[in-house]
Amino acid sequence: MDTITKIIAGPAALWTAVICVVCLLSIGLGVYWLFNKQARLRDLAELRRKLDELKLSDPEYGAVRALYTSMAVDAERWGFLHSGSGAGNDDGSTDHGGGSHVGDGGSDGGHH
Repeated sequence: MDTITKIIAGPAALWTAVICVVCLLSIGLGVYWLFNKQARLRDLAELRRKLDELKLSDPEYGAVRALYTSMAVDAERWGFLHSGSGAGNDDGSTDHGGGSHVGDGGSDGGHH
């Protein structure tokens, strides 16, 4: 019985260790992602406040606006901004859909 126990216990212990490491790694990455998301949203809100305070004639307005736009695009891409992504997708789909509907309307009008 002693050799059978060694044969079963060795791989079982290794398998348990691997599962524990994978679980701890996934929990750690999840916590990191959550705190990173909150930090990015906080930085984005701070940049938005600064952009609202600046006037169009201020020399740093362009740089702040470019940085804010870049961070907003990244946040939308990573799914941090859910409300902003809907507005962005609607604008894009309206432009694309409008061109598509115009073409379809012209061909439909010709058939009827």
